[in-house]
Parts: sequence; C-alpha cells; structure tokens
Amino acid sequence: MGGRAGAGRDRLAVWEQEKHGERIAEGDWLVSDAERAAAGQETIAERSRALLPGNRDRAARQYADGGLPDGHELTRVWLPRDAASLEARRGRQQLAAWAENGVLHVLWRGEAARAILMGGVQLPLWPVDGAPGLWEASVRVRRLDESVISLMVAAIAEGDTVFGQAAAGPLVFRGSRAPAEVPDRPLDGALDVYLLESPVLRAPRGVTVYVPPGAGGGGRLPGCVLADGQSVTAFAPRLEAAILAGTAPPTVLVGVHNAMPRDPASRPKADLRSLEYLPQYRSRRFGAHLSFVADEVIPWAGGRLPVSPGPWIAAGFSNGAAWAIAAGQRRPDVFGGVAALSAGMVPSRVARASQRVRHYLAAGTLEPGIRRATAEWAARLERTGMACAHREWPGGHDDWWWRSQLPAALAWLIPGQARGT
Repeated sequence: MGGRAGAGRDRLAVWEQEKHGERIAEGDWLVSDAERAAAGQETIAERSRALLPGNRDRAARQYADGGLPDGHELTRVWLPRDAASLEARRGRQQLAAWAENGVLHVLWRGEAARAILMGGVQLPLWPVDGAPGLWEASVRVRRLDESVISLMVAAIAEGDTVFGQAAAGPLVFRGSRAPAEVPDRPLDGALDVYLLESPVLRAPRGVTVYVPPGAGGGGRLPGCVLADGQSVTAFAPRLEAAILAGTAPPTVLVGVHNAMPRDPASRPKADLRSLEYLPQYRSRRFGAHLSFVADEVIPWAGGRLPVSPGPWIAAGFSNGAAWAIAAGQRRPDVFGGVAALSAGMVPSRVARASQRVRHYLAAGTLEPGIRRATAEWAARLERTGMACAHREWPGGHDDWWWRSQLPAALAWLIPGQARGT
C-alpha cells in the first residue's frame, strides 16, 4: 500500500531541468496540471511562471553577449519588445518565424495555460507582457543560414497532459543556404494500409506499405521496416522522388504502426510506444513487438505483397531509431541493416552476433543529448570494425530531416543499387 501511494506522489511531482540556457519545469507527461491541483500539488504551469523572470534575465544577458556558450549549437535569448510591433510582425499568421542576425524568432497567438514549441526546436513559449494570448521564443542558432527547422505548437490547457493537442504548424523555417525543398508529387507507386491480427500481441495492429512503381510481377526488392509506421504516408513521396532520380534504390517500405492511441482525446494509462521501442525498459511488450515484426509482419509481407521484399533493413526515428538499433542487435538473422535517425538511447555494448549488420546513423546538431548518443554508438561500432556511416544535419529533432535522410540511408545500406551514390 505504501509503495502505491509513493508511486502516486512521484507521478504528481514537478521537477526542473536545464535546456538551452533555460530552467524548464517538467512532470509525468501522462498527468495533467488539473490532477496535480486537485491533489494540492504544485503544477507545471505554476512552476513555469515562477521560473520565467530568472529565465528572462539569463536570456537577456545571452542576447547581449552576442554569441553562443562554448560547445552549444543553440541557446535561448530574449529582449523586451513592444507587443504591438510583435503583432505587426506576426501579421495574419497564427504562427510566424523569421531570422535576424543569427537569431530565430517565433510568435504564436492562441489560448493555453502553457504553450510548447515542438519540432526542430523544442522549448516552452513565453507569454508576451501586455498581449494576452501572444507567445514568443527567440533562440540563437549556429549555422542558422544552413538550417531547416520545422516548427509546431502544442497548446496545453489546465486539464490536458503533455500528450496534448497540436495547435499550430507545421511551419518550416528555411535558412538562406539551406537544402532545397523537394516538392511532393502524387505517388506513382502503391500505398496501402492493412490490419494484421497478431497472436503475439494479442491484438490487431496496423501496417502501411509503400511499393515503388514498376515493382509488380513477383520480383524481389529490398525491404525496410519503419517504426511509427503511420508516417509511411509522409516518407513515401520523398523516397519515391529519390528512387526516380536514381539516388536511392527501389525499396518496399513496410510501416508497422505504433501503440499510441488513435483518438487524440483518449488518455493512455502507460507509454506503450516506449515500452515497445526501448529495450532498456525490459518489458514483455518490447519482446512481443520485436517478435511481431520479425516473425509475423515480415513473413506476411513475403506472401501478401506483389513483390517479395528482402533483404531487410530496420529503420526508425527518435524512439523508433532506438528500436531499429535493438532489432539489428537482437535479430541479425532477419535484419542486415539499420537506419537510425535521432536515436536517444543506444546499447552499452555491441552484440557479437550482429557483426555483419550495417548501420547508418544520423542526428541533428540541435539535439545535443541525441547527437552525443548517436556519435557514441557510431564510435562503438567502428571500434568493432563494423560497417557504419555517421552523419549530422544542421537542424533538430525534426521529421523534415528524417524524411530527407531515409533515402540517403537506404542508398548507403543497399550499395550498388542506386545511381550516383
């Protein structure tokens, strides 16, 4: 009984961490501030308001300094500005962003107890004094002129969890020297969604499959299992453009959906996605999910699709990248390659049986902990003599970069099948 009560108090707790020169209030993302307030506990919104004056002072000093702290690619800055001039700069846009002298400025108008900037830069938005409903963030970014940064806003009401609602975006900021955008066009290949009944998961699970154009007739093409498989619809246009340009090999993309609830209003009791993707949690769900992919989805794809996929690559982004690495370590009999984009958690050692698994690892310069973990895993692989490519992009934890990097990863992992690679 005491253990359960203690765990309950921990779930309601609010703590602080430092990120990009700012003290940030944090808490269990499955608990709302309304629940904290009902239990007589301090809320994240209250702690955030208490931290704001000190954060502004530090950010103002950093703005006046004109540079970046040693070893940092991004830092919060601030200067007092007239609310009317900010509103004029925002214009009719709900979410606006612009650059001045290496500083990225973001404005959002909307109602919330808290507002969080998401995407390539992830920081709380600060309320603008004298302008209720107007929120701001300013960050000095190294190589801002080369950067592509997707921006979204999560608006959190008192009764919401951080699981919450997207309120604006995505807006893509592009520096003056950033890579050119590849415009999406209608797919020539096939995109289909299936629902598989899984004995090992004891539940149905969605799978989205992309088959490139001209791949019918029962031939064989490389296959790539993508974690967070709902995102195949966003990845397929970029991959197809690279295939048609000859810079990526024709590849069947099999997206295994994650365990997140489909209804944004539903309240999960646990972070099932993390339990399935992160082996560090040592959960039964991780093993069951890996078995589902390796022993159910892949054989199903070999018999159900118009082309026979193989050899297989495990791919993912964020926690899905950690899953892809773990899949290569634990099932080298199935996966001969790994494409891990922004992996925040990596193994402490290399499994001996995985020596022949090729790895393509990439992370953004604006995601420091993930960048460091990715570099450490690349170094660990290279010390064992394994084939490994390690890349970095001028941006953050950002689906724009993940979509751009997957074709490059496939081109490296499947050598000799793409022109000009």
